[in-house]
Amino acid sequence: MRKKNPTYERLMDMLDEVMAKIEMLHAPSHDFGTGTHLFRKEIHTIQAIGRHPKINITTLAKHMGVTKGAVSQIVTKLIKKEMIRKQYAEGSKKEVVLELTDLGWTGFHNHEKFHSDMFDIAREYYGEQVDTKIKMFKNVISDFNAILDEYERKKKTI
Repeated sequence: MRKKNPTYERLMDMLDEVMAKIEMLHAPSHDFGTGTHLFRKEIHTIQAIGRHPKINITTLAKHMGVTKGAVSQIVTKLIKKEMIRKQYAEGSKKEVVLELTDLGWTGFHNHEKFHSDMFDIAREYYGEQVDTKIKMFKNVISDFNAILDEYERKKKTI
C-alpha cells in the first residue's frame, strides 16, 4: 500500500466539507420561491433549461454530464412538480424540447439570484483579486475533474 500524502488527504477533507455545505445550501427544504421542495439536481436542471430554452433531452444530458436516462428521471419529476413541460420542437412532430413553466421560471430566477448573491460575497471577500481567484479556482477544479475522469477510466480497466 502506498504512503498517504497528508496534504492530499487534507485537500480531500476540505472538498468533502465544501460539498457538504453546498448540499446544505441546496437542501430539499430549499424551494427557491416555488413552494415545492427541490433537490440540487432538480434546480440545476431547471437552471440548464432556463439558460438553454427549447433544449432536448440528449443535449441537456450532455450539458449536465449525465446519462439521458438520468435526465429523463429528473424531467419526469419536474413535470410532476409543474416546473417544466415537454413540447414538440417547432416544425417537428418527432423532436421533444423542454421549457420552463411560470413556476419553473420563478425557481430559475431565484436560483440565479442565489448564485449572484454568492458571487457578491466572493467579490467582497477577494476585492480586486476576485477575477484572478475565480480563474485560479476554475483551473484547479478543471484539473481535479480530469483526475476524477482518469480514475474512473482506470477503475473500469481493473
